[in-house]
Amino acid sequence: MPLNETLKPECETFLSQFRSLLLGTLNAEEEVDLSYAPFVDHHDSFFILTSQLSSHTANLKQRGGATVFFIEDESACDEIYARRRLRFQCQALVHSRDSDTWKTLAPLFFERFGQIIETLTSLPDFELFQLTPSSGRWVKGFGKAFDFCGRIERDAVHLNPAKSQDSVG
Repeated sequence: MPLNETLKPECETFLSQFRSLLLGTLNAEEEVDLSYAPFVDHHDSFFILTSQLSSHTANLKQRGGATVFFIEDESACDEIYARRRLRFQCQALVHSRDSDTWKTLAPLFFERFGQIIETLTSLPDFELFQLTPSSGRWVKGFGKAFDFCGRIERDAVHLNPAKSQDSVG
């Protein structure tokens, strides 16, 4: 079985445990801004509703990209140095309130997060972003790290430090 077909179900099961994501963006001074946002997972993209008052909103609009990160809870891990984690490099796209995407996603946000969504979607400063993965890394333990393209769609490769050192020396 190809590595992509093995990793994808593992990663999707891991993702299903989360209601929010960690979000890394770059500000105008190229400083890293780390925040979080509740998300809806739809059609292999992560969608977030975020306020214009949040620094990451301006960063997403200016830079058009972000890093999305999911990490195993400390209380659930066997080894603190080997927490399972999944990272995606994403392209960001904002969707207007009158778009079909907004009309499709607003009910999904309501279903997932409840009544608060009616309030948030009524506020003029909230915007809908689509974060589409272009590449990523899945780490599930010591010596078990994998890079891939898209959302675990193709070109998965096991990272092996021993092989890297052999090719250097």
